[in-house]
Amino acid sequence: MSTSPNSMMGPSPSETPSSMLFSDLDDLHNWTELIHFFNQTFSECEVKLNENAKRVVLFVLYLAIFVVGLVENLLVIYVNWRSLGQGRLLNLYVFNMAVADLGIILSLPVWMLEVTLDYTWLWGSFFCRFTHYFYFANMYSSIFFLTCLSIDRYITLTSSSLFWQHHQHRVRKGLCAAIWVLSALIPLPEVAHIHLVEAMDPMCLFLAPFETYSSWALAVTLSTIVLGFLLPFPLMIVFNALTVYKLHQAGRPEARRHGLLVCAYVAVFVVCWVPYHVTLLLLTLHGNHIFLHCYLVHVLYFFYDVIDCLSMLHCVANPILYNFLSPSFRSRLMGAVVHYIPKDQTRKDRASSSSSTTKHSIIITKEGAQVN
Repeated sequence: MSTSPNSMMGPSPSETPSSMLFSDLDDLHNWTELIHFFNQTFSECEVKLNENAKRVVLFVLYLAIFVVGLVENLLVIYVNWRSLGQGRLLNLYVFNMAVADLGIILSLPVWMLEVTLDYTWLWGSFFCRFTHYFYFANMYSSIFFLTCLSIDRYITLTSSSLFWQHHQHRVRKGLCAAIWVLSALIPLPEVAHIHLVEAMDPMCLFLAPFETYSSWALAVTLSTIVLGFLLPFPLMIVFNALTVYKLHQAGRPEARRHGLLVCAYVAVFVVCWVPYHVTLLLLTLHGNHIFLHCYLVHVLYFFYDVIDCLSMLHCVANPILYNFLSPSFRSRLMGAVVHYIPKDQTRKDRASSSSSTTKHSIIITKEGAQVN
């Protein structure tokens, strides 16, 4: 999973010589101008980087994220689905965020195979666009649900409005629906310029008309940075910090724990997304707006795939930070597990399951009495 010069965010194939890629795309690009464009983009300096080693590392990373993220998010979806009707209103955001993260996880096998096949695209023109669209829509959804969760926690803690108390569940449902619609619309301008290029090996690339290519690439990049980081990140920091302050002010015992969790939220978001957005912006600006050293350009293009892959670690971190670290979630998870454990297999098992059932029935009763 790589990116064509000055082009797009997220999963996309690697750059190749323009003489191979664009011979059949005269309606989109002028072949001679493209050669000049790529010659200016990639400065003439030789940097020896091991592409085979990178492909192996990427495959292993994708596989690890896929396996761990799939198990985690399926558990989160199942447990929160069971408790959506039990007054746990904030779980609506957590549930939808897990669905979005699962969508990203389910796209990973495509990127794994693409890396293994040296960025050859074998799934046709429709899936070239749809897979990228599916990834982008779920990426934005996950970030937006995370932001809404941070804001909602503070409002729920501090609001004394009768309207909010009586209509908060309806408001949350409306917000979740609006986020899915918005996230479905945002990727459309970019996906419209993704094409399957039938060269020596078919490749899935972002191709805008050459005359406006730089403008399109910059617009796509800036919209990604603004909507995916510059807007949600300050909101997350401000409202999580205000929540911690209010808990400390009220002398609540969970204030210190929540403060540590907020630090973890911020750290994970920064580690996953800052390298990605910085690299994306530098590569987009290079050539037309700024000029980077040729060695730096080669290194950025080489490691962009790895940085892009590591940004997906949020699909693994989110279930841990927002679910598995919660005692309430662990109790509900245990209750869900116990529900499917057979208890009457043998006489010996009946005796042990009797005490086990009593203990877990207490957990389930406590869980049912809690209202978030």
